[in-house]
Amino acid sequence: MKAASRGQRPGTTLLPGLCFVWVWWAACASGQTPFDPGPLAPPTPNAPSLPPAPEAPAPRIHFAAPIHDFGRVVVGTVLRHDFYFTNTGTAPLEISNVHASCGCTTAGEWTRRVEPGQFGVLPVQLTTAGFQGMVIKTVTLSCNDPRQPNVTLQLRANLWTPIEMNPRYATLRANVERFHEARAVVQILSHEETPLRLQNPSCNNPLLKAEVIERVPGREFELVITPAGPTPTGNAQAVISIPTSSTNLPVLNLTALVLLDPVVTVAPPFIQLGPGPLPAAQTVEVSVMNNGTNRLQLSEVAVNHTNVTVDVQETRPGEYFRLQLHFPAGFQLAPGEVLALTARTSHPQHPLVRVPIAQVRTPAYPPQVPRPAPPVPASAAPQQAPPPVPPTPARPAAGPRPTRPPTEFPPLPGA
Repeated sequence: MKAASRGQRPGTTLLPGLCFVWVWWAACASGQTPFDPGPLAPPTPNAPSLPPAPEAPAPRIHFAAPIHDFGRVVVGTVLRHDFYFTNTGTAPLEISNVHASCGCTTAGEWTRRVEPGQFGVLPVQLTTAGFQGMVIKTVTLSCNDPRQPNVTLQLRANLWTPIEMNPRYATLRANVERFHEARAVVQILSHEETPLRLQNPSCNNPLLKAEVIERVPGREFELVITPAGPTPTGNAQAVISIPTSSTNLPVLNLTALVLLDPVVTVAPPFIQLGPGPLPAAQTVEVSVMNNGTNRLQLSEVAVNHTNVTVDVQETRPGEYFRLQLHFPAGFQLAPGEVLALTARTSHPQHPLVRVPIAQVRTPAYPPQVPRPAPPVPASAAPQQAPPPVPPTPARPAAGPRPTRPPTEFPPLPGA
């Protein structure tokens, strides 16, 4: 054992530890936990809270079903639905505006004011013509509900075509000489489970007639449209109706168009040259086509200008002609000059072919005239010329820089 430090009695270092053990043993013998702070003070009851401030009266709009699904419907059906809403607030509800996302969706006369606890209605109509497959349209309602100033409603429909027609419009193109050769074919396809039966079609225009040909029994058909009357003098239109055995589409309606083309056509009908004078020679081609039943002949093909030449090529005899116009370099039309390509034909209804010729003119800009200087008023005193600035003396040429003597420091102490 080490010797005790100077000034300290032996054994005094264990006295504090023995005192602590004796106090702990006495507390345990008396049944009290050492260092027990005693029973806790009872909790202080909460202070009374203030009642919440009453809310200001406000309307509340509520839709039981903001989304309506029509399910599977036939294309072309007009769908209607009523959206019902309730005012669950404490102030009158006012509907200010209703806006649809598409022109095919319209809103009827809706309830514009609803008292608290009452309900209103918004009727909506959806036109399905021209759509196919799944269609989703929305309607936005504006009101004075502070929480929902705009409410979006949704309409859904799966548009189904039980009987499909392709194309949807029949077009017969011809001219007055070949109208009897016009013909249009429309494919009819049934998507129904039961076989389809088509009756004889009818047409409201005596110019056309229609016939149904069954390709696949009960499934696929062809509607053939041909001329039935005299040659029309212009374009015509007809509606063809076909009674069917379908409960979804008991009658098929198809629009047929008769478009008459001219017997003799010219392309292009107008020639426009670049601004003159032309920097280089230029060739322009004009086509003359005969769509009639008789052969066509051209004669006296020319341009009313001495410097322009025309070559005629008959690609298909009596039917197709190529006219090549050659313009020399430097060509330019005089102001007011009228130029045209002309040709005589053997057709009695089209005796003359005429193609106007024009040239782009560069706009002539007026010459730029220098703007005169503003006059000096007589009362203004003449300004004196500023004094001359003396010239800056030239710097002498830089010579060799003199060498500086080395800097001498005093000796360090003790050196």
